[in-house]
Amino acid sequence: MGIEVGSDQLRVMHGAISGNVLSVYDFAAEEILISNPENVPQQLESLVGRKRLDSHPVGLTLSGPGVVHRLLEFPSMPASELAVVVEREMRLVGGGAGEDVVFDWEVIEEKAAANLKEVRVLVAIAPKSQVGRAQELLARCRLKPALFTTPPIALLRSLGFVQGEGKGLHAVVHMVGQQGCLLGVKDGVWSFYREFSSRAAERGVDALLEEAVREANRALLYHRQRYREGGEAGFLLSGEKGLEELQIRLQRETGAHGEIVRPGPGVDLSPLRERENIFRDLFPAFLIPLGLVAGAYLPAGINLVPKAVRKTVRKRPSIDLSFIRRPGLGVALVLVFLSIQLVLVFTERYYRGLLAQRTALYGQWVPAIQASEESRVLRENERLLKQAIDPNRGGGKSWMVLLKAVSRLAPPELLLSSMSVRRDKDKGVWLVTLKGQVVSADSYAAQAAFNRFYQGLKGSPHFEGIELLPLEISTLAEGVERQVSKEAAGGPGDGAVQSRQEAPEIRKTKVQFELRAQSRGI
Repeated sequence: MGIEVGSDQLRVMHGAISGNVLSVYDFAAEEILISNPENVPQQLESLVGRKRLDSHPVGLTLSGPGVVHRLLEFPSMPASELAVVVEREMRLVGGGAGEDVVFDWEVIEEKAAANLKEVRVLVAIAPKSQVGRAQELLARCRLKPALFTTPPIALLRSLGFVQGEGKGLHAVVHMVGQQGCLLGVKDGVWSFYREFSSRAAERGVDALLEEAVREANRALLYHRQRYREGGEAGFLLSGEKGLEELQIRLQRETGAHGEIVRPGPGVDLSPLRERENIFRDLFPAFLIPLGLVAGAYLPAGINLVPKAVRKTVRKRPSIDLSFIRRPGLGVALVLVFLSIQLVLVFTERYYRGLLAQRTALYGQWVPAIQASEESRVLRENERLLKQAIDPNRGGGKSWMVLLKAVSRLAPPELLLSSMSVRRDKDKGVWLVTLKGQVVSADSYAAQAAFNRFYQGLKGSPHFEGIELLPLEISTLAEGVERQVSKEAAGGPGDGAVQSRQEAPEIRKTKVQFELRAQSRGI
């Protein structure tokens, strides 16, 4: 949104750039009711509130005696180095290092002089206090700043959307109230700038026209001296009123042609609907707000808004719908869309049918898959069990034969507590380990019983390499309980009482043994 705060009028324009087209959505112009500057924020806030434009970022112009422009020329250099050079130049030349100012710059032209490439830099300088007042004005109206620039720069931005703008020499004359300015432009590039106003004793449109004609004569002389081969300069007239009379006087007194600015092909007024013709008539007065809207969308340019509070504005995506006006292209496009739709529909149906077939096939195979999974788990369990059993079992039924042989040799007093059979693959034999004990009331009888068992193993054809580990001989005591019944004192009919008596302990000898042997199997 572009806002121009003049000496006697407020002008507001809401627009947006999409592609290379600037669309105008709304506009308003109001006379400033009271000349007191304190009342301007209230009137602006009321105007923006009625138009419901308070949510859009704002572009604003800064003008006055403290706002100046400078044209500088430097050799071509990278942008980072150029920024340092311009800043140093402004600190030295642009008012002194002690002055509190804000400045920004942009490269407006690159040219080659002899063997040296040069760049022309335009610098805009404004007092920091004036920038602060502009921020306070927008803050009181609850608006966000996107662009602070100067009136001539806004005029320069608007030339791209003016009818008849092109290559050549132009002088833009802009008159608002009692103030006016003249901007010289060559091939769309800033050339020079002058300001003028009506004298205090000669207030009115005629006095301002006299100053405008005088400045136009000076501009023609400047153009003829500097651009001798460039042809005659033309004038573009903009402002509030008196443009037709200025056009006549320029033609009569200078012989130059003056053209009142009109919307160019890059301006779309269709969103205004019934107000489109009204804006066409008022277009010369809205040239600065138009330039503010256009300048807010530039990625680089002079912008005096502090970066900390600057609201970034981006171009809207543009869609060219001009083909709709051509019936042949429209029908072809509709056919293409229908073809794509049919392809998508049939493709979806095909894959839906394929998905249904796969689902049914999967349902048929689910029981077989589950049975296969259960069988796999069972085989895995059997394999793990076999791995656990194989190292500790004999081949075939050999362990049963060995157990029978041991049982035949064991005396009655012998208790076999464990028997393990393990395969030694390196030697090709079975390793047998026997653990047990012999318990007898007589120590000699226990040792004799074990000796018979040991001798029987040594003479058995099933065992070889018998190794006897040290015996453990111990004595244990066992007590035997005995029950005795006694009659009660009242006689035999009164019942009997049972009591327990322990017999003397019986001592027995226990011989614990461990044998290791080898077997070739059967």
